[in-house]
This record gives sequence, structure tokens and C-alpha cells, in this order.
Amino acid sequence: MNFLTFLQTVDRRFLYAMLLLAVCIPFFYTPEIRVPIQPSTQKMYDEINELKENDFVLFGVDWGAGTRGESRAQTEALMRHCMKKKLRIAIMAIGEPQAKQLTQTIALALQKEYGYEQGVNWVNFGYKADPENYLKAWVQNIPGSIGVDIRGVPVATMPVMKGITTARDIDFMLDITPTSSYESYIKFVQGSFNRKMGVAVTSVMGPEAFNRLDSNQIVGLIVGLQGAVEYEQLLGYKGAATRASISSSFAHLLIIGFIILGNVAMILERRQRARLSMGGTA
Repeated sequence: MNFLTFLQTVDRRFLYAMLLLAVCIPFFYTPEIRVPIQPSTQKMYDEINELKENDFVLFGVDWGAGTRGESRAQTEALMRHCMKKKLRIAIMAIGEPQAKQLTQTIALALQKEYGYEQGVNWVNFGYKADPENYLKAWVQNIPGSIGVDIRGVPVATMPVMKGITTARDIDFMLDITPTSSYESYIKFVQGSFNRKMGVAVTSVMGPEAFNRLDSNQIVGLIVGLQGAVEYEQLLGYKGAATRASISSSFAHLLIIGFIILGNVAMILERRQRARLSMGGTA
């Protein structure tokens, strides 16, 4: 068997091992890769960056395990920025029950890094069903509508809620979601109380969400994993989004390389056989 034939008959287990290696490398060594920042991502960053220390941010989370690859990275990047700015954070889920616990895990992991304390600097309101009817009461009396946080502690007694009574007291709103749950916030909070709002959506929801950005109903937009990568770059750190994006790129490049190499080897082998055949006929 010559080398060209060998390239076309490589054991698939070797190819899978190479693919696994390509996928894993970025999680141990993340190279420096710069990406262009989309205007919608830059707007989100600028709006949060303009907030003052101790401003109150409603951190809407409406994603589950099914979109964790994109939504978790977006949530972590935005929460890092809020904590870096020393903003107060209130987590609330209205579209996905899993979100309250998934985001709780992220916040608990980050609070040590930024010196935050649950109940003092941030609070998790938990999951609230029937969002449209719930928000009608919530916007008028936030502590009264929430009652207790995810731990069962009355939110009205928490330092993080000082001065927060109605939706007018919110300085900025976010919603990280793979659906159109942000429409409820636009309808009952952003529109009625003129609160600034940013949205982070999955890639497939991007085109729809851009309409809200163009109409100034939202002031910033992060789209998909790429948007999270851009946001991490603006924050100056390489996190889950950057590692996942590079891992995916390495895997795609390796597969493309295998395809090209296999086809080149096949073409060269055919030419070699043709020359040998012509020589034998002569």
C-alpha cells in the first residue's frame, strides 16, 4: 500500500482521536484570537458601562439546559460586567423554571471573585409563572409581589432591595432568552415605565430581536455564542464562550483539512494509476 492509498484508508478511530484532541485543546490552552465587535454588542457593553455603582439591574433569565451552550456564556459575561461595575443584581425567571437554579450556580461561583454576597449585592427572585398577569402587579410593588427569594428569605428585609419599590426604581433591565420572553418585559416594564433594556438571544432569534433594537425598544443586543465571545473580548478575558468558539473552530478546520487531504490523495492516486496503465499499454 503506497502513501496515497494510506491517506484514504486511515482508521476512523485515529480520526476521532484527532477530533477529540482538537476539541479539548482550547479548554487547556486558549490562544489569543481577536474578533470584530458587532455594533449591537458594543451598544450593550456601553450601556452597562455607563451605569453607576450600586445601580439596580433586573437580570431576566429565561433559558434552560437546551440552550446552555449559548445562553450560559451570555449570562456569565453579562453578570461579570455587572459585578465588575459593582451594580446590584436581581435575578428573575419568567419563561423557564430551570433558569433560576442555573443562574444561581453562576452567581454563586462569581460572587467570591467580585466580593459579592447574596442578599446584600444580589438576589434571586426565582421563577414566576404566567408572566403577563404577574408583571402587572410586579411593576407596582416589587417586594410585595416577590415575597421571598429562592432561599425563602423575605426580600423586603434585604440590603440589596433598599430603595426598590416599583419598576421606576430599576436602572437597567436584561433578558437572556432563546424565545420571545423579552416581549413581556417590553410590554409591561420598558414601554410603560421607560426603562432601558438589553437582550441576549440565541443565534436563530437574532433577526427577530434586531427589529426591537432598530425601533429603540431595546438599547443593546447580544446574539448567539459569537455575541458572547465579542462581549468577553470587550471585558478583556477569555471565558466559556471564547473557549467553546475556538474549540468549534478547531474541530471544523480539522474536518475540512481531512476532507481536502482525502480528496487530494484520491485525485493523485487516480493520476498515478492512469500513468501506470498508459505505460503498461505501451
